[in-house]
Amino acid sequence: MVNTRAYILPTSSASYLNSLLCRLYSASWSRPRQVTMLTRCSDRSHNMRRFPIPESLLNDAIVQPYVHNCFVTLHEGRHVYQFCIFFKRHCHLRINTLLSSGDHVFRGDAAVTRVGASAGSVVNMRGRDNALADFIMHK
Repeated sequence: MVNTRAYILPTSSASYLNSLLCRLYSASWSRPRQVTMLTRCSDRSHNMRRFPIPESLLNDAIVQPYVHNCFVTLHEGRHVYQFCIFFKRHCHLRINTLLSSGDHVFRGDAAVTRVGASAGSVVNMRGRDNALADFIMHK
């Protein structure tokens, strides 16, 4: 799987840590929750780009250190929503009952973030985004 994530090197003058709201589907929980994910920002301006750090949320870094990501676009009427899904998947990770269904078993954790319309950067999850994220993850 090709890595499409962009990184900012941690220099003292060029980056700032910030946080944003996302939806986490953890194998250790019985339901998904809205949590805060760390992000690295290139500057402190209003139109800054945020680069997420999903490793701060997803468990079992020793078993599976790699985090995969994919983008999903959801069309609902004339509205277009874009999400970025970060996930770990490995045969030695715990079974995630939130994301498993029938004969399909998902082992690992997943986090969903909202992608903003103008900058293409991740933004905070808003009111209805949790329901849309649940819809995406169960499809």
